[in-house]
Amino acid sequence: MKQSKAQSPSSRPPLSISTPRILALCAAAFWPASQAAASWLDSDYYCRVYGCVVVHDGFSFDVYDNFVFATGGTVPSNGRMIPWSGNPFDGNGDVNPVITGTRTEGLTAVPLQDEGMRLGIDTDGDGTIDFEPTGGSSEGFLDASDSLNPFTLNENTDLVGVATTAQRSFYVSSRTDFYLSAQVFPVSQAGATNSATYFDTIDFDYRMTMRGEDDGMQFGANARRGNGNMRVIGNIDTLADLYGGPVNIMEFRREIRRRNSASLPSQSVRFDYTYGFEDYDLSMGAGNVRYRIEFDFYNR
Repeated sequence: MKQSKAQSPSSRPPLSISTPRILALCAAAFWPASQAAASWLDSDYYCRVYGCVVVHDGFSFDVYDNFVFATGGTVPSNGRMIPWSGNPFDGNGDVNPVITGTRTEGLTAVPLQDEGMRLGIDTDGDGTIDFEPTGGSSEGFLDASDSLNPFTLNENTDLVGVATTAQRSFYVSSRTDFYLSAQVFPVSQAGATNSATYFDTIDFDYRMTMRGEDDGMQFGANARRGNGNMRVIGNIDTLADLYGGPVNIMEFRREIRRRNSASLPSQSVRFDYTYGFEDYDLSMGAGNVRYRIEFDFYNR
């Protein structure tokens, strides 16, 4: 699953039930529990028998299968699962990240669009902000209503970033155990620095949120959340650790779906990741770095 655009899905052959019924079952995943008796994960033959991973943003989803439809075989251990888009809500198969704490869909161009940061004043050289503009700029941009308290310049005075990181999320459910991998790619664009040598300056952090509510959508109530079911693996600190090939960053040792439920979000956990410059100041210079983070799924 790419950050900006979903991978080209494999052609999935007809299932054991008709396509109209598949779409109806997929749509039913978002009905209240009282209107359906079981999850469509149980109704999909390939998910039930061979195992699958479902990735979604609360609105649209992709399915990753352990069955290789082109050959009729199964994905081997540590093999890449087969992506399939059978989504009735977003027919092009995109899985759009959401900003944590909301269900507002992130556009497929985010975060490849330009993102800015506010600068503040560090007066003692410790890298933290002592003075920053205040006023009517809740959107994060300077305007005529902002003000800055007076301060004295000294040899330690510096400009540092107020907010230099961005956080995104997506939801995951499964009927198998699997690995979640990540890989970073430079993106070429006029005026942008796309050398991988800069990746070691961009921090990357990630974690799982097992249960919660995003803009009224409950998730995780029917998901497996016990200790040992999923764990962080790999020694990942910066984007440089994700360069040069897919790196397994999470291990899921049991299926996430815990019991039948009509709601796909209730059988899902949320994967949160943060990236950006943790300790940026103006002495590092100005520039434009472009990159793409791609997530994928491998049979365990």
